[in-house]
Amino acid sequence: MRACSLILSTLLVAGPVLAADKDAAQPKAHQHGAAQLEVTLDGGVLQIALEGPAENFLGFEHAPRTDAQRKTVARVEEQLKQPAQLFTPVAVADCRPEPPRVEIKLPAPGSKETHSEVEAALGHVNVGLFKAFSRLKELRVQIVTAQGQKTAVLKPGAPRLKIAS
Repeated sequence: MRACSLILSTLLVAGPVLAADKDAAQPKAHQHGAAQLEVTLDGGVLQIALEGPAENFLGFEHAPRTDAQRKTVARVEEQLKQPAQLFTPVAVADCRPEPPRVEIKLPAPGSKETHSEVEAALGHVNVGLFKAFSRLKELRVQIVTAQGQKTAVLKPGAPRLKIAS
């Protein structure tokens, strides 16, 4: 049995303007309640990147204006720094979480920006994002393994992500 490492990349950034590629004419799509996961299994490394509207995670998409909102940002950042609480691979995979990369960038106070995004880098993985973030209603998943690529859609009532074919 070979152990695997679980790596989660998460980035909270300002909406379509900042989330768009500088050379792209159109910003990224932004749909409240939905998010995307990119899952890569390469040898013993399971890498997961999460991206979706900050509203799904924070309940707002602007610079924090109150102490309560600042506390929410800090709490969400701490939750995202605990990948083993959000993603649970099957026990036989013996996955150990690596330190995640979490960066939060919201629009500056007074900014006219109204949207922001979250971006976050075996047999199956139980995804705990729906329990942790109740505003999240759908995860669109792209999975890349040595066996090829596939897609999946997860919902709160069906949070198990099948990785192996």
